[in-house]
Amino acid sequence: MNLATLTDLADRLGRDLTAAEERRAAAWLKDATALIVKRFPQYATAPTDVSTKVCCSMVLRVLSNPDGKRQESIDDYSYTVDSSRSTGELYLSEAEAAELRPWTGGAFSIVLGGGE
Repeated sequence: MNLATLTDLADRLGRDLTAAEERRAAAWLKDATALIVKRFPQYATAPTDVSTKVCCSMVLRVLSNPDGKRQESIDDYSYTVDSSRSTGELYLSEAEAAELRPWTGGAFSIVLGGGE
């Protein structure tokens, strides 16, 4: 079970996925789900609105910039690869992890099994 579907991804992308994108995105959704569930096992049973959003965000980051370019120039051509490429491209950012953490409403919280 993935936390997001290809339809969820296309809805956020604002267009239909091409056949090539669908194949790659299906694998990335599976990988993103695995990364989220490893760190936050409570999402293993069923997706939530937040887990679907985060899963899609992780995949869209790679899908919309598959070469990992952060900067590109035209004259005397050069480009800079985004540092996220060196970490395996697909990753859960700290901001996304914060969205997935349960909120307790107190001054602080303890999350068991948070994997941090």
